[in-house]
Amino acid sequence: FFFGSERMLRNSLVMSCLVASASVTRAFVPVALSRVSAAPLRAVAPMHSARRGFSVSPLRMGPEENMAEKGIVLPAVAAAAANYVPYMVTGNYVYIAGQLPMEDGEIKYKGKVPSQRTEEEAYKSARMCGLNIIAQTKAACGGDLNKVKRVVKLVGFVNSNDDFIMQPKAVNGASDLMVEVFGEIGRHARSAVGVNTLPLDVCTEVEAIIEIEEYSEFGPGFDKYGKRSTLQKGMKVEAVDRKFKDIITVATIKEITGTDVLIGFDGWGEEYDYSCKITDGDFQPPGTCMRANARMSPPNGYRGFFDWASYLEETNSEPAPPIAFTSTNVFPSFKGDVGIKFELWQRTEAMVVPLPPTPEQAERDSGQSNK
Repeated sequence: FFFGSERMLRNSLVMSCLVASASVTRAFVPVALSRVSAAPLRAVAPMHSARRGFSVSPLRMGPEENMAEKGIVLPAVAAAAANYVPYMVTGNYVYIAGQLPMEDGEIKYKGKVPSQRTEEEAYKSARMCGLNIIAQTKAACGGDLNKVKRVVKLVGFVNSNDDFIMQPKAVNGASDLMVEVFGEIGRHARSAVGVNTLPLDVCTEVEAIIEIEEYSEFGPGFDKYGKRSTLQKGMKVEAVDRKFKDIITVATIKEITGTDVLIGFDGWGEEYDYSCKITDGDFQPPGTCMRANARMSPPNGYRGFFDWASYLEETNSEPAPPIAFTSTNVFPSFKGDVGIKFELWQRTEAMVVPLPPTPEQAERDSGQSNK
């Protein structure tokens, strides 16, 4: 096999993570072509100076910081009131038993809505249930709420009169709290159910399913293989050029502030930078273009064959991990021809060669290079 060098083998290991879910089109590569080194053909533009020793910049403020800023205080963890456990951890999920509106062992809200409790009081009652959910979650995470990856689902029960139909507004007390504390990852699926009675005549009861990070010997923010599971400054992504919206190319995460991410395009000026939300979808992990059957342009000024593994090595940088992305839309503002597909060579480094640009794109690229 003609690609047996140590460098190629190393690259293949990197790319196995990037293109694991890609649909691979196999093509024969002539030996003569495959042996041509692309290095002399490359005129790589100055790259960002990111290195593997990234400064750790969390994608969002931590839950503890959010609570401190908003003056939110968690109650003591409530013990189970019968033959069950308050929470159960299985795999990466915490299943939290129904939590009551309790504080310091005392039930704060009892009675039916709206005959005995107002809708506003029911909202406060559900919020208190939510506080107990977060307290149980913290206990399940060994005291570290930063391990929470997603609030998956809440189920809220409201002690209701027969003619009361505003259970969703009452359960919003717990839902709003999750977003206040956890930000975007606090948004969840939910059920709001009216019932004719609840244990101890409480006003509300709420249960939850929470996804947490799996244990890693490498510490928070890493998976069990030692790879980062959160976005960091300096990581490489694929992003839509928002000035024209017909190009997806290589970009770098330049800054992370809360849920805002500043994207800079490799080899392009700062006038092309833009900020977007993590949920935006206009930037994605390396390899997304291939899965979306869309054309990706190499970095501006880059000549010769482009493959992600070699580029990451050349720039001494890391790819953004797919697990850190929550958007369900892939490049939502992209207006290019998604029918233009990648040509994937059968090489150990899984080299991706984009097809030639359209005449309009080539003319614009030429003008930018001349500048």
